[in-house]
Amino acid sequence: MANTLVTPSWVTKETARGYVNNLKFAGSINREYSDEFIQSGAKVGNTVNVRMPVRFTATHGQAFQQQNILESTVAITLNDQVNVGMGWSSAQATTEIDEVRDRYVKPAADSLANAVDVSAFSTVFKDVFNSVGTPGTTPATSLLYLQAGVKLTDQSAPVSGRVAVLNPIAMATIANAQAALFNPSGFVSSTFKSGMFASKALGIDEWYYDQNVQSYTTGTFTASTPICSAASQTGASITSSGWASGVTTLNKGDIITFAGVYTVNPQSYSSTNQLQQFVITSTISDTTGSITLPISPSIITSGPLQTVSKSPANNAVISVVGSTGSVAGTMAATVTAQNLVFHPDAFTLASADLAVPSGGAKSSFVRSKQYGISIRWVEQYNLLTDQNPSRFDILIGPATLQARLACRVQG
Repeated sequence: MANTLVTPSWVTKETARGYVNNLKFAGSINREYSDEFIQSGAKVGNTVNVRMPVRFTATHGQAFQQQNILESTVAITLNDQVNVGMGWSSAQATTEIDEVRDRYVKPAADSLANAVDVSAFSTVFKDVFNSVGTPGTTPATSLLYLQAGVKLTDQSAPVSGRVAVLNPIAMATIANAQAALFNPSGFVSSTFKSGMFASKALGIDEWYYDQNVQSYTTGTFTASTPICSAASQTGASITSSGWASGVTTLNKGDIITFAGVYTVNPQSYSSTNQLQQFVITSTISDTTGSITLPISPSIITSGPLQTVSKSPANNAVISVVGSTGSVAGTMAATVTAQNLVFHPDAFTLASADLAVPSGGAKSSFVRSKQYGISIRWVEQYNLLTDQNPSRFDILIGPATLQARLACRVQG
């Protein structure tokens, strides 16, 4: 049987197969918006605004009550071009195909998938405001993952299709914690052999461990009793005081709560009686003990986009996840892994065709609507060296669509 030669279409198809199989986080999120970028020669910086689902409030009684239709969009920007460069000689291009696959294509696919996973995770995890666990402490109990599920349910996340992406130590810890429970023997056996959950558990459909789970470092402050500076504040920033003067920094990704401000269910708009968590959207420091806190979600107290039961009261106590308390509390800089439990619609990863190169270069694309990817391979012969320098490129744009559909499991 004749050897299969190294051709552009073969190379891109093999790379795409390996790339998809190695994606963990990025392979578990929504990728349907790549269709929005189908165009000739996309470039870094191309942006499309994606419409989010419209929300309404139900009214009671026979009287017709017309509501305004409030459209909201999320911008998805192709902001990261990832590439792997290599080269082989004319002689190598005619060798056994398995040699090229094992020596070049598989490592290239692994590197591309790893870089895309890191890019996607790094871009979106700090947008997530739901959180369970203690910064710097590996999550060790089933309760934490059940609590993460409660937060998703309180935010009307679909029950089916939920995914957990954990760093290896978090996966090993929870798999070990579950080993002593009464479960079907096949489940226990699979978990024991693989060191991870192989099926549904704790209300989560799919479990993955991923070395690309990112960490961040919490902010710092000395003894403080932070409070809101005024009543009836709404929107994406809240004035506060009571921080240790000149020695307080809150980092992007820190999570806070306001006393008496509760989550509302996005469908019923009734209070869950659970404190709404807010994420700090940009790093900020105090100068005199006062800080205007940039937060997400915005505080909205009524209407179809309502997020909370009410706005914080004047002097409402502010608590920071990771601090020793809200009264004379402190917080040290703590590096903490950001494991995630989420529904795939929380995030997206868009991809688009890059421009076709000129100057005699040979190129090929592989596109997958199912996986939302486009990989370009370019090769150009160098007659001085009898080498074929080549490169794989992917243009991607990760984005958070609905942060309420995800929860960070601190660890």
